[in-house]
Amino acid sequence: MKRIIVTKDVTMEDIAKRIQYFTDRANEIHVLISKDKAQAKREYIKLCEEQDSEYNELTLVKNKQIVNSLGALRAYRGYFGHLHFIKNAYDNLSWNLGEFSQGQSWFNVFGKDIED
Repeated sequence: MKRIIVTKDVTMEDIAKRIQYFTDRANEIHVLISKDKAQAKREYIKLCEEQDSEYNELTLVKNKQIVNSLGALRAYRGYFGHLHFIKNAYDNLSWNLGEFSQGQSWFNVFGKDIED
């Protein structure tokens, strides 16, 4: 799934698909924990960097106007705001990966209703 580019053409469907990608990928990594914890941690780090990069785009000053004017992008920013990772350690992998599902739950209940 391709990353979301901040434009006026982004739809709520695009956002929902991207959030589903993050959740699915986190679930795949979670399964990997029991097989290869070190690989799971490496994959989690990559996924975390990917989401961090997209969140950063949504919070850049140059994108403020378009993000604030488009409900889908505001919802996407809200999704990222609901991800609360704790110290990146092996013991915290399950918690941190579960945050993607928690963020998706927020989006499904509240985020999809954000209007332009």
